[in-house]
Amino acid sequence: MATQQKETIEPTRTRIVRMQPHGWRSILIKDESQQISGAFKYRGNAHKVEQLPSESALVTASTGNHASGLAHAASARGLSLRVFVPRTTPLAKRRKITGAGADIELVDGGYDDCEVLARRYASARSAVFVHSFDDPDIIEGHRSLYREVREEAGLPDTAFVPVGGGGLVAAGIAEWGNEATEIVGVEYEAAPAMQLSLQARRRVQLESARGLPEGLLVRRIGARSFQACRDYGLNVRTVGDEELHRAMRILWAEAGIRAEGAGAAAFAAALQNPDPRRRALCVVSGGNIDDEVWKNCILG
Repeated sequence: MATQQKETIEPTRTRIVRMQPHGWRSILIKDESQQISGAFKYRGNAHKVEQLPSESALVTASTGNHASGLAHAASARGLSLRVFVPRTTPLAKRRKITGAGADIELVDGGYDDCEVLARRYASARSAVFVHSFDDPDIIEGHRSLYREVREEAGLPDTAFVPVGGGGLVAAGIAEWGNEATEIVGVEYEAAPAMQLSLQARRRVQLESARGLPEGLLVRRIGARSFQACRDYGLNVRTVGDEELHRAMRILWAEAGIRAEGAGAAAFAAALQNPDPRRRALCVVSGGNIDDEVWKNCILG
């Protein structure tokens, strides 16, 4: 892929949607399904790519959304990108990756297997490995989401943020950690790597991570994210498949938001124990989901 002069590749300023309160004083949704590449990941990707030399060759590992966002950002800068993703990655995400011009390698295994192969590939070819979540430039780029919320709607009392590798919640802590807002992390009940790590006061690695919300299926959270969440004293809630399906149905019915499983996790957690005295914000992190899976979740 030919290189080109460095240019600004700003993320989309996504909408904030007011939902029915569902037991809260109010609930706002930050709808990152409308972000470039269909997920919040583009924010960090764009910021990272803008820091790199124009001749860089990039390599990454991802469960889908990070790779898609990085592919779009790399394409805008004219940089080459090779992506290692699990073979189980939804077709909708794989098409966005290749559609943006990246080369894709399908891996038999999960995210961690992809990272091992991607790092090995990058090292052998002197390419730049871009980590999906444990990278200071990626985390810094995600902070723009929280600045937009503050500018448009003010600070919420409680903010629910999905936790995969932890980059998005670490960005929230960096931006709002000294404010009155309580940040709550949300994980999939079958893959609570952050919750278990905070309890153990060290990063733990799960034996496996499988299920609907592939964006939350990370066996070991990032070191930077863990430190930020530990220092902050992050409260983590977990959600299961039925809760995710319910949240997806409500988001679609009330706001026309087609959230993927991980994207609906924050809203699912907000529905668990609402507080009528407090204003809630939920980050819908993405909307890249295969049609058949979407239909099964909504109709089931």
